[in-house]
Amino acid sequence: MNIKSIKKDIAIIGAGIIGCAVARELSRYKKTVVVVEKEVDVGWGTTKANSGIIHAGYSDKVGTARLNLSHSGNILFRKYAQELDIPIKNVGSLVNALDKSQIGVLEELLNIGKGNGIGSIEIIFNNENIKKIEPNISDKVCAALYAKEACIVSPYEAAIALYENASENSIKFLFDSEVSDIIYNKSANLFYIKTPHANVEASFIINCAGVFSDKIAMMIGDDSFSINPAKGEYLVFDTETYGFVNKINFSIPVGETKGVLVAPTVDKNFIIGPSYEKVDGYDVSTTREGLKGIRQKAEKLFPNIPYNSAITSFAGLRAASNSNDFIIGPSHVNNKFINVAGIQSPGLTCAFSISKLVVNILKDLGIKLRNNNKFMPVRKRLMKFNKENYEKNRELFKKDNQYGEIVCRCEKVTEAEIVEEIRKGANTLDEIKFRTRAGMGRCQGGYCTLKVMKILARELDVAFEEITKAGKKSYMVKEKIS
Repeated sequence: MNIKSIKKDIAIIGAGIIGCAVARELSRYKKTVVVVEKEVDVGWGTTKANSGIIHAGYSDKVGTARLNLSHSGNILFRKYAQELDIPIKNVGSLVNALDKSQIGVLEELLNIGKGNGIGSIEIIFNNENIKKIEPNISDKVCAALYAKEACIVSPYEAAIALYENASENSIKFLFDSEVSDIIYNKSANLFYIKTPHANVEASFIINCAGVFSDKIAMMIGDDSFSINPAKGEYLVFDTETYGFVNKINFSIPVGETKGVLVAPTVDKNFIIGPSYEKVDGYDVSTTREGLKGIRQKAEKLFPNIPYNSAITSFAGLRAASNSNDFIIGPSHVNNKFINVAGIQSPGLTCAFSISKLVVNILKDLGIKLRNNNKFMPVRKRLMKFNKENYEKNRELFKKDNQYGEIVCRCEKVTEAEIVEEIRKGANTLDEIKFRTRAGMGRCQGGYCTLKVMKILARELDVAFEEITKAGKKSYMVKEKIS
């Protein structure tokens, strides 16, 4: 096998939302950067399987990085979502008290939020007042902390947007490149990163490896922290339930979690979850017990959840550290190795504030960062078939008649959208799924999977049986039967 050699100023390990945000922030400067990712696409770890919440910034312990970075993260996320054309909706959140004994918790959270700079936050008393903004809430909810700045977002689309913008600004991404070893050459002041397809040389490493960040740190002898993954399971409901829930609804936080939520998504579904279960290894299975548990907790807030409209379940992992806080800073072993670890909730919220903090750390270490005058801050999504505005669809069809061929009926995804994403680099079913939503609707790909595979085979000029779900050896069919 021909192993490439790549030399850059900075290497980022991990292309989740944090790694991609750091990459995009560094593209503002005249430094060469490479992002090394073990999967075949961005955001396939914790990023693609979380609640999709941009928190207002009140629900963590005072003094923690998780709290300190959250409100500024909310402000930055809303700002940059406009630049990067990331789907986001400012719906607000409610933390719901089911009896008067819990009102004290709401008052504590209110004080934390105000102390953290949140302006639009208040406690709503009386169930009747709460039902004015959340009609299906339980009659037992007696008070709710209402934070108007909370938003919902598509986390994987955010990662894709950051990746596309960073790539446009000359950041290199290496996919299917799991790091096997890191060696530091003191005399050359360089790290040597070994992967299956390339050996990467870099002066600095930024460790954004999520649930694997402790293992990456150990490669340079840094055992100062550990990651103890916690699994969270969710249920997803069909878009026909749109309007059942209006706000991000939390139960009262318990222990290490923010509690089970019932919340809308930017794509007009709604979700309930997550559970909280410490796991060994990379376990993203869903279980009857886990889903039963989130149902029981969600029903305390919304007793009439339409379970006949549930279309799928999924699970994700929180990259919880042994300190239960973010770990952001130079390693004590080598200050040119920067850990960005333990990024669990509100990690998505803090993506941009974390990326700016990392840049400031680099500056404090003496690295000279000159502005990149060619930096392009704006990225636009591909034009999509509009489910509601058919006049716009006629204009799209005039430009490309493949907009007239609906491939995914549930999500109204056209052949033109799929072809364009393939031409931009997508070559697996999951890459198409997360970029276009083909396969994310009510039938979960029952209708469109074969159609998408045929388009992939045609556009990539490969055999049908070579198409994979998520790269590597995840083949969808075994062989042709004559």
